[in-house]
Amino acid sequence: MKAPFSALAARLAVVLLAVVLAACSASNMARPGEDGEPRLYSNNSTLANRLAVEALQDKTVGDLLYVQATLENGWKFELDFQYKIKWFDRDGFEVAPESQPWRQLVMAGRSQNNVQAVAPNPSAVRYEIWVRE
Repeated sequence: MKAPFSALAARLAVVLLAVVLAACSASNMARPGEDGEPRLYSNNSTLANRLAVEALQDKTVGDLLYVQATLENGWKFELDFQYKIKWFDRDGFEVAPESQPWRQLVMAGRSQNNVQAVAPNPSAVRYEIWVRE
């Protein structure tokens, strides 16, 4: 009687492992910068591997955080994608998520483009750059 139970347990373990691996592959990719901090986020690993943040600058204008990122298309073909800068407060909560729309960007192969954004309010102290197709 133990054999059927063992076979069922083994099959269940295989199914659970497949579900866990599938969930991991769908997670957000974060592309780290030179300092090890993530700079570019995407749920599309192909797009994330073709793009890089070559330069990143931020400053305070009045009481708002201002950011400029230089994105580089490392692929030899044109990339057509959308980007969004998400802002976060000191506690890690996203600030005004609906106020920041996705913006379309088309980059020629092996080219660079600057993207810029201003925080929606003074509580934003951190940001993430997200891309999607």
